[in-house]
Amino acid sequence: MVKGITSNEKLSNTFNHFISIYGKAYAETDMRAMFNPTRMKVIEKAAQKLAAKINTLCPQCKTPGFDVTDVRQGLPCEYCNFPTRSTLSHIYSCKKCSYKNEVNYPHGKLTEEPMFCDLCNP
Repeated sequence: MVKGITSNEKLSNTFNHFISIYGKAYAETDMRAMFNPTRMKVIEKAAQKLAAKINTLCPQCKTPGFDVTDVRQGLPCEYCNFPTRSTLSHIYSCKKCSYKNEVNYPHGKLTEEPMFCDLCNP
């Protein structure tokens, strides 16, 4: 088994080597994060979110990590005004002093489209 093949030349040489020895070869994608651009992007995004969380201080006690701990549903439908399952607010909490702050309309939307309403679109 050969891991970490990063060029067509190395793939071709390895393939030919296995064919000459065993008469067959099998290749599959290396899904380890260091060789997978898609996974690298996900890890990068997670690292950025963690850094942002660490840099967010509690307004009351100034402890790092003041972040969303709960989500409240109920954004009203723009057609019938019935509460939908869409996010109405985020609840931020401090793990040290238990200070809480509710932020309404965190996605900048005051209403939701009727296609997401259980009354308008059951």
